Amino acid sequence: MNNLQEKVIRRMIDTYGFFTTDELSEMTGVSVSSIKHSLSDISREIEKYEAKLLTAPRKGLCLVATEEQREMILDDLNEYANKDPESFYYRKNYILDTLFFYPAKYTIQLFSEELCVSRNIIQKDLKNIENYLSEFNLKLTKVRNQGIQIKGDEFDLRQAIVDSVNKKYWKHAYIEKLPQDLDYRISKRAYTFFTDHYSEENIMKVQDSLQKAEEFLNLVFVDISFCRLTEYLLLTINRIGEGKILQNAGSRKMTKLDTSFLDAARLILDEIVPQNGDMAFEHQFLAAKLMVAKTCGHGKRPRDRKFEEITLDYLSIVLAVMKKENVLKDEILISDISSFLEKITIKRDYKLVEWDDLHRDVQHQLQDVYAACMTYIFDIEGKLSVILTQDEIAWIALLIHNAMMDSREGHQAVLLTATDAHTARYQKVKIENAVEGLEITDSIHIRDFHPETVKDKLLISTVPLKEPRENTIEVTKHIDQADMNKIALSLDELDHDQKMTHALETTKKTFRESLIMTDVNVMEKQEVIQLASDLLYEQGFIEKGFSQEVWKRELKRPSTVGRGIVMPHIYKDYVKTSGVAVIRLKYPISWTPNEKVRLLFLIAIDFETSEEILRFFQYFYGMIGNKELIGHLLDAEGPKEFYDILMSEAG
Repeated sequence: MNNLQEKVIRRMIDTYGFFTTDELSEMTGVSVSSIKHSLSDISREIEKYEAKLLTAPRKGLCLVATEEQREMILDDLNEYANKDPESFYYRKNYILDTLFFYPAKYTIQLFSEELCVSRNIIQKDLKNIENYLSEFNLKLTKVRNQGIQIKGDEFDLRQAIVDSVNKKYWKHAYIEKLPQDLDYRISKRAYTFFTDHYSEENIMKVQDSLQKAEEFLNLVFVDISFCRLTEYLLLTINRIGEGKILQNAGSRKMTKLDTSFLDAARLILDEIVPQNGDMAFEHQFLAAKLMVAKTCGHGKRPRDRKFEEITLDYLSIVLAVMKKENVLKDEILISDISSFLEKITIKRDYKLVEWDDLHRDVQHQLQDVYAACMTYIFDIEGKLSVILTQDEIAWIALLIHNAMMDSREGHQAVLLTATDAHTARYQKVKIENAVEGLEITDSIHIRDFHPETVKDKLLISTVPLKEPRENTIEVTKHIDQADMNKIALSLDELDHDQKMTHALETTKKTFRESLIMTDVNVMEKQEVIQLASDLLYEQGFIEKGFSQEVWKRELKRPSTVGRGIVMPHIYKDYVKTSGVAVIRLKYPISWTPNEKVRLLFLIAIDFETSEEILRFFQYFYGMIGNKELIGHLLDAEGPKEFYDILMSEAG
């Protein structure tokens, strides 16, 4: 493989359906002739993964590959890039390794000579590396006669080292024979990675100390947390061995921690490192990491009731939007989210960088739940003075989704019969067992039936009613399979009717054909946001300053929701009247390091009532959660067809 092939294949992975060599050239910046000349080599590379590059006359090329095959190809492309001296990834790793582990007096000129590239390229690389290090509160400095250095607190350096090493050294070839006493949570892949950097003696020592801490705390860390703690402690052994002990809090708030976790941190460090000097900050930072680590079992209620109050306020909004208010009674959900919010404040105060890429899976599997949680997360963020990460929102979405699955109440109905009490009771159970999500709260004999007492309730009647009535399902007195099917079908129709009530009116207020652009050929996300903002501004929906506010928020936390969709949104600020600008890109573009986007919904909200907001987002989340509908939107011929599809979904 060469750089040209790597660049073209990487773009092919992000593209579904047919594309031409002209389009590939436009997407990659590689000439059409170079792409055509390399196609046979590219095809051979792709076939190594049992995928195929199809060629069809008048259609172009199409990569036929499963998601798993695309992931495997991408992993190998990244591995290639990490080893290729001409790639930025290689140079970034080389520069970071040098500055982290061999802090000699390296200059731009010296890096330029060793990496065989120009000084200008190194300067650009250093700018990108500086942006990367800022995530860990670190800075690059250029000091006369001392070269380039990374400046910051020791704990931040450790966090950056762990992240940097993690992103480049995972291997496909694993050690098959693991030590007999290795903890079950350390996989072959993780153990292979650890042994590349640390001794087996230290690996076993760290895992034993963590297991003792679990016994002491009466908890069990989940596998990812156990491995992350192991990795941090292995690095800590090395850093303390070099005399680099944590000696200050820096700019951190250092919230008071549970004393049991401080005791556990002392227990661990006493076992794995020699005690030389003041270890108070080592204990405190490790205790914070232990407190925020995920554990098996449900979260304990925080000592501070404010977390529970914030949770209840947030859930009342999100669950109302999703028409799942019954879940608000779930005490375990409230406890789990309250506990998680306490962990988030500890992460904020100690500036802990924790990641697990959970959002990538949750956005794909639970798109509508994730989008709802993200839309209203400002309620939590304002009260805690923190910006939640995509992974943190994904965890809350996962907890809410699981609670909704556990507490599905579905529909409630009354059974109207002309039979005896025992048969009526049997029929009630028979229907409930056959129709999922239906609870019959009462059985009424026709002689005792008073329509006004069940005016707003769903009625299932084995008796033909003389007066037509809404929300009524008439079945036979036998209640056979045909009746069951009729009940189930009627409930589905009722769900759809309720979901679409007033949706068209609200949707027409916000979506306009004139606010839709399709097959837009831009490659920068800021340009996409500006284009959408211009549509809204030119048609009188927003004021100046809107696009800058959107961009500022997008930099803090991307508003991607999976399946190639991003939905930046602003409520009231700079908004004159509610509107949604839609940009469908000709090609997917990188929105985050791990996410491509092809469809942008820029949402400006100025609804006067909470009911209007609920209607809009109920429709919107239902829409983006409909994979088939999104496919139709991506295939629509132009703005008119795109708009017509949106309106047909609204009813």
